[in-house]
Amino acid sequence: MVYRRRSASDILKKLREEILSIRRIRVYPDPILRKKCRKVKRIDDKIIRIANDLKETMLAAGGVGLAANQIGELSRIITLHIPEEKKPWVLINPEIISKKGSRDVLEGCLSFPGYEGLVKRSVSVSARWLDLNKSLYKVTKEELFAQALEHEIDHLNGILYTDHLLEHEKLKQAGLKQDQPHLHDVDMKIIAHKEQDEPSEIVESKLNFSKLYSDSSISQMQYDLFNEGFLEN
Repeated sequence: MVYRRRSASDILKKLREEILSIRRIRVYPDPILRKKCRKVKRIDDKIIRIANDLKETMLAAGGVGLAANQIGELSRIITLHIPEEKKPWVLINPEIISKKGSRDVLEGCLSFPGYEGLVKRSVSVSARWLDLNKSLYKVTKEELFAQALEHEIDHLNGILYTDHLLEHEKLKQAGLKQDQPHLHDVDMKIIAHKEQDEPSEIVESKLNFSKLYSDSSISQMQYDLFNEGFLEN
């Protein structure tokens, strides 16, 4: 990461702003995950801030999607980051118009970190939403995009993917994978190039991604999952 003609203090200030936009992800059994989100009536500065926080939190956690109530906000906003897409999507007031087909897919959730289960999802989904510029999108999607749309719109309605678990299935520990949420700190070294004939300055900083989750919340989640029969013995 290279910044030109900026002081070390300016760089650190910018980094702190980026870190502050990363919010704690609510994990089961947090009651806000069961609350229905309210329709966005006006895309103002507050909605833009929530959307940006949601996007940055999703990217920091390595997720495919995230809904507003997963960061404690009851607005109908979701973000998606499909691996083959270059940029993440921000969807305001997303709704599914129609569905086709049915398939069994293995699914996980950032609010159930480290677990996955078999659920039924549609083969294709037609949906519409607004972006932050108030442009209307109408799309028909398949594969992971369709699955993520159904999953995240469910979140906005207080529905969790565990509600769709096939009758004979329970949640299983997913194990460590490269796409698991980052629960560690990341050291960063930034080179600040100054004006000509001035030496470059190296600034070091640490991004504390471990704050995405707390150990106590995950322990509580595991306890509740076990008591409710989701986890395998």
